[in-house]
Amino acid sequence: MNKQHTQLINRLDDSAAQVADAAKKLSPAQLAHIPKEGEWSLHGALAHLRDTEARVFLYRATRILKEKDPPVVASFNQEEWSAEHYAPDEPIENIVSEFRAARRKLMKRLRRARGKDWTRYAIHPEYGNISIEYIALHTYNHTLEHLQQLLDAQERNVLDAANRN
Repeated sequence: MNKQHTQLINRLDDSAAQVADAAKKLSPAQLAHIPKEGEWSLHGALAHLRDTEARVFLYRATRILKEKDPPVVASFNQEEWSAEHYAPDEPIENIVSEFRAARRKLMKRLRRARGKDWTRYAIHPEYGNISIEYIALHTYNHTLEHLQQLLDAQERNVLDAANRN
C-alpha cells in the first residue's frame, strides 16, 4: 500500500468520526426536519449513508478482494431502498453505530490490500470497471457530502442563537 492509500484510509476514518460527532450535536427536531418536499431529513441522510456504506461500498470492496475474477455488481437505487427500508423512528445512535461499524470493516479490508489490489475491480452496469481505489475515493466523497449537510445544520444553530441575542 502506498502513502496516498494510507492517507485515504486515514481520511475515511477521520470523516466517519466527524459524522458521528456532528450527528450528536443536533437535536431530534433538527435531524427530523425535511428541508423541502421530496428531500431527505438529516436522519434519512444518515440512514442512507449507513446503508450505502454497508450494502454498497463495503459489499463491493469485499467481493472485489475475495473473488478471483472481477465480480459483476448491481446498481443501487437509493430512492427505492429508502422507500422500502427507511424507518424514521430508528434511533440515530443505532444508525451512527452501524455506519461506524461498516466503515471500520471497510478500512480493515483496505488496510490489508496490497498495491496491486487497489487496481482490482468490479464490473458495474453503468460505470464500467470500478476499482478498489475508486470505491475508497467515492466512499470518502460521499461521506463529505453528508457531513457538510450536518455541519450546515450546526451552523444554522450558531446563527439562530446569535440572532436571538
